Amino acid sequence: MSTQDSLIALTDTLIQKNGYQGFSYADLAEGLGIRKASIHYHFQTKTDLGIAYCEFKEAGLLSLEAELQQLPAGKARLQGYMDAFLKCADQGQMCGIHAMLSDSAAFETSLQDATTRLAQTDLRILTDVLISGRESGELVFTSAPADVAIIIGSAIKGALMLNRIAPHDACSRTMAALMQLLCRP
Repeated sequence: MSTQDSLIALTDTLIQKNGYQGFSYADLAEGLGIRKASIHYHFQTKTDLGIAYCEFKEAGLLSLEAELQQLPAGKARLQGYMDAFLKCADQGQMCGIHAMLSDSAAFETSLQDATTRLAQTDLRILTDVLISGRESGELVFTSAPADVAIIIGSAIKGALMLNRIAPHDACSRTMAALMQLLCRP
């Protein structure tokens, strides 16, 4: 793995653990055993790193979207979307997208824009999952799909935060309840 890829991977871990404001280049240098100057070679500023991180996460979301398209519309696709966040739950992490959003008021405009695009991509994918699921007849809801996507996304990402406290099952319980609420028996 290249140094740049290693930096983004460690950034992902640190953001999902501590948020964007909760780490520094010193943390990255220590974590990878390199000098801060090496980080600045790849990402002159933390904003540059944040933008690259958002692009990395968006690419991951687009890969997830392609995988979801291979699943049957409805329960399987919704479960596939939710399963993508179980790794975070298992590791006591929060969603990187929402971690970025929580700090975004302090960002430079370019990083705010990248964070907004990332969140919008996530919501669009989830909205498409809901639309296809309703069209298949497997998912049932009466509100607009985009509104239901906000509710589901907020529930999952909030549950990731609650998962950090005992009994560490908020995420799995939330996902099970969402499936029960949305899926035809």
